[in-house]
Amino acid sequence: MWTRADLKERGKLCFHRNYAASVLAGLMITIATASIGGSYDVRGTVNGVVNDSSYSADISLPIVGGVTLFVLILKIFVLNVLMVGAVRFFIENRDYNAPVSKIGFGFQNGNFANVAMVMFMQNLYIFLWTLLFVIPGIVKSYSYRMVPYILAEQPDINYRDAIRISREMMDGEKMNTFVLDLSFILWGLLGAVTCGLGVVFYVKPYVEATNAELYVTLRNKWNMGNTKTATFDF
Repeated sequence: MWTRADLKERGKLCFHRNYAASVLAGLMITIATASIGGSYDVRGTVNGVVNDSSYSADISLPIVGGVTLFVLILKIFVLNVLMVGAVRFFIENRDYNAPVSKIGFGFQNGNFANVAMVMFMQNLYIFLWTLLFVIPGIVKSYSYRMVPYILAEQPDINYRDAIRISREMMDGEKMNTFVLDLSFILWGLLGAVTCGLGVVFYVKPYVEATNAELYVTLRNKWNMGNTKTATFDF
C-alpha cells in the first residue's frame, strides 16, 4: 500500500536532482492541460488550485469559428502529444537525469498518429461523461488518469486497451489519488501569492514528479495482478 508521504518524498528528490529540466517539463504539462479560449476543464481541480492530473476534457465554448478550430487542432495534434512526452520525461527522470528532449517523445518512432488518437479519445470519453453532469466527468477523469503514462511507455497501444488498463490500475485508487491531489492545496497557495511563479518553478514539477511515482507504483501493482494474462510489457 502506497502512502502520500512516500510518493511525495521520492518525487521531490527526483525533481530536485534534475531541477531545470523538471521545471521545463512541468511547464509543458501546464500549457498542455490549460483551459484555452473559454474551455471548461474537468481535471478534478480542487478549489481552483492546480490539479496535476494529466487528463482533461475541453468543452470549447463558441469564440470565433476559425480560432476555435485552430485551438482544437493545436490541442489534438501538438499539446496532447507534448504532454505525453513530458510525462515520459518524469517517468525516466526517476532513474536518471532525463534530458528535456524527452518532451518530444510522442513525435518520434512513428507513433505520433496513435498518440494523438489515444489522447483525443481519452478527452472525448471524459467530455461525454461530463455531459451527464460534472461529477461523473471528474470521476472518469480519475479512472482515465493513467492513459498518458501508459502511452508514454507503450506509444503503440490502442485507445481501448489504454483506457481499460487505466481503469484497472485506478480501481480502488481514485479516492486515494483525490486525497493526494488535495494534499497539494497549500502548495497551490504559494502560486497564488507569487503570481504563479511558485507553481512554475516549484509546485508543478514537484507534483508531476509525484504523479510519476504514483503511476509506477500502480503499474507495478497492476502487473503483479496480471502476471498470467498481461499483454503489455511495461
